[in-house]
Amino acid sequence: MKMSEIDWDSPEGAERYDRNCDHQFQKGKMLIEMMEIKKGDSVLDAGCGTGRQAVNVLGIVGPDGQFTGIDPSSYRIELARKKVGGDSAINARFLVGQAEDLSALPDNSIDHAYFCSSFHWVDDKKTALNEVYRILRPGGKLGMTTLDRDSQNTTRTLVDPVLAKYHVVRKHDWHRGMKRVTASELRNLLSGTGFTSISIEPRNIPRQYGSPEEFLKHLEERDSPDGLLKNIPDEIREKIRQEITEEFRKTQTPASIGFGNVTLFAVATKPD
Repeated sequence: MKMSEIDWDSPEGAERYDRNCDHQFQKGKMLIEMMEIKKGDSVLDAGCGTGRQAVNVLGIVGPDGQFTGIDPSSYRIELARKKVGGDSAINARFLVGQAEDLSALPDNSIDHAYFCSSFHWVDDKKTALNEVYRILRPGGKLGMTTLDRDSQNTTRTLVDPVLAKYHVVRKHDWHRGMKRVTASELRNLLSGTGFTSISIEPRNIPRQYGSPEEFLKHLEERDSPDGLLKNIPDEIREKIRQEITEEFRKTQTPASIGFGNVTLFAVATKPD
């Protein structure tokens, strides 16, 4: 399969993603700790985005380690390269491509590979996992954080009834492009590829918003998967904003858990 670039991203979209990926980044840091990546290791980040996790991992593996990031957006790859010093980075490289084709990497060459909030965007999961398995060294680990298909999106639970009241139909829904899996499906995919010592843990790590305005801003981001309000007609936009604000305030109780989906944290090993 030829490496290809996604056609929906833009320089502005990549910048917006970089500003708004704190939640994914924090989950990724937890995953990196679970994987026990250490100094001198070689690491692949499949779906590396704008490179925020790359900076974290490079700080762990140090100058004796090696880091490879791959992402289908050349705009995000450009930002990632800048974060680590551009062409002067001696132990980091970034490639435009997809996880289904890791032909740039030799067999048995990587200690650890991970998907941070990217596996649910992978179309051909079996091929991607086979590629990761191929490039991992015996005893190497695969990790991922990915959205659980069985969990309900609490953002949509709040917003969708308001949109329905005003007969608003979303013209474009990024989540329709996601191919989420359940925990049991993920286990079957990993074991079917040959991975062992499979650990899958569902975690509820909600996205927190400090105010209704912050929540609305996220909903109106043109390049956000939750950008539910980006195509709302002007004549009803303010009414919808007011009603969502009211519903948001109702959720902000001591027992509130924030917004988002349950995330599956998975770690598996390529046997020796």
